[in-house]
Amino acid sequence: GYPPTEGGSCVQPRSRTMDVQQYIETLRLLPSSRSSTAGGGSGFADVLTGKAAILHPQSALLLTMVSLGFVYSVHNLIAPNMTAIASRFHFNNFERDEFIGGELTLIFYLPGIFVALICGVLSAFCSRRLLFTVAMITTALSCFSTAFAANFTQLAWARMFTGVGIGGALPIVYSLVGDWFPPEKRTVGSAMVTASCGAGVFGGQLIATVVGAGDWRWPFVVISVPMLLLGAMLFLTTEDPQRGGAEQSIQSLRQHTGMDYFPQMSTRHIKTVFANRTNALVILQAFPGCVPWGVIIVYLHDYLVQDIGLTRQESLAAVGILGTGALVGVFIGGCVGEWLYAYDSRFLTAFCSAATVFRVVPFCFIFGWTGLDPAGSLASHTSFMVVLFLGGVVSTMPSPGIGAMLLNVNLPETRGTVFAFYSILDDLSKGFGTLFVSMIVPYVGGRAAAYRLALIIWVFCGFALAPTWFTLPLDEAAMRTHLNDAAMESVVRVSKRQAAQQVTQRCKAAGDAFAKERDNRKPVRWV
Repeated sequence: GYPPTEGGSCVQPRSRTMDVQQYIETLRLLPSSRSSTAGGGSGFADVLTGKAAILHPQSALLLTMVSLGFVYSVHNLIAPNMTAIASRFHFNNFERDEFIGGELTLIFYLPGIFVALICGVLSAFCSRRLLFTVAMITTALSCFSTAFAANFTQLAWARMFTGVGIGGALPIVYSLVGDWFPPEKRTVGSAMVTASCGAGVFGGQLIATVVGAGDWRWPFVVISVPMLLLGAMLFLTTEDPQRGGAEQSIQSLRQHTGMDYFPQMSTRHIKTVFANRTNALVILQAFPGCVPWGVIIVYLHDYLVQDIGLTRQESLAAVGILGTGALVGVFIGGCVGEWLYAYDSRFLTAFCSAATVFRVVPFCFIFGWTGLDPAGSLASHTSFMVVLFLGGVVSTMPSPGIGAMLLNVNLPETRGTVFAFYSILDDLSKGFGTLFVSMIVPYVGGRAAAYRLALIIWVFCGFALAPTWFTLPLDEAAMRTHLNDAAMESVVRVSKRQAAQQVTQRCKAAGDAFAKERDNRKPVRWV
């Protein structure tokens, strides 16, 4: 499913001569131009224009992950204060779930669909640092304006523009991770992205609960100001990693020819995204697979207070335990995924499939738990918190492996586009899923029953991932074959160009020598 190298075939015998012209539309290899900052020196003017990187790549990676966490913290600023916001706009309990939990969530996620696709395509050839900075600033300004919403319409508009900024963040960051980490380490990189997003969501909920206890508007101000500062710092102190720089064939190309990989997007590349079977399996299960996540993110805190009977402080502690378990699950999933991938990439797919199915179990217990009396037994509270922790651990274990699979089967120039589609379906499922769940609550016997019905979707997603056992090795091999053939063809092209230049230079030198000898020759005098 990758751009053919000759005659429509992706894999060819090495003895055949490859057609150079077929690579011109998809691959542009130019002599690398090393920046003046490679040696560590950078002028103040370069920093102001964003041309110099004064941070080590590891520090740039850390700053990017912290920035992503702040971007995702905006997701859950409303959930802890959903009832307070509903009271402010005179909504009853059912209207609270439908308008604040359902429609407002859909409005938040829907605009990000188009932005994710645009940013995914632009990340193939534009500065990803600039794109991420624009997304952060847009999110920060929209988040800040939310604090001044005087009615539900203004609140909806502010959340819509906040969703516009967030929509493009994930494709851009995953495109960067694909160039920061080699294939065998991408489960760790994907785990870092998942952990940053999860920590941001929990951190936003923590701030909304503590700071928003007096007024639900203040958390939007507290989050937006440091996000603006981080966006400026990210733009001024970092630079993009080399596209394809973590691929072995591209590294060999740079070492032997001094040339870098400068990809271009074309319609052929877009076709490869849809022709890739692993992409189809992973991306299509993302649409229904994030409906339970939307329920957990939007409704869990309010459910713990209104239905389970916890106080706001206990609910915050419960969500903190769930978030801690989620971070532990990301760490476990990244380490186990890296180990399994090193042994056999197919084992990674089996692990992700099984974990996706198994995470239904603890959340069925959570949403089926009977009410907890604040003055009840310590054993009852402890048991509930243990189940919450286990639910957090199991729920995030498949995420690093799924992200690594998408990174490893796609070319450097299409990774942003692939994760744009993934992010689109992710946002759609969260938005429509929460709206649908809020609408069926009156008909299925209450919140708990509706939430448990939503969890069944994870079972189907786990089975949908099972065929990647067969598709992942084939799609990875196709991607490596294309990169290797492209690198080999570029070396041949460079050799021919250098040989032609040498022939031209020698012919010119011979001509100059002949002309000089002719000019110095004494004229013959005839007697």
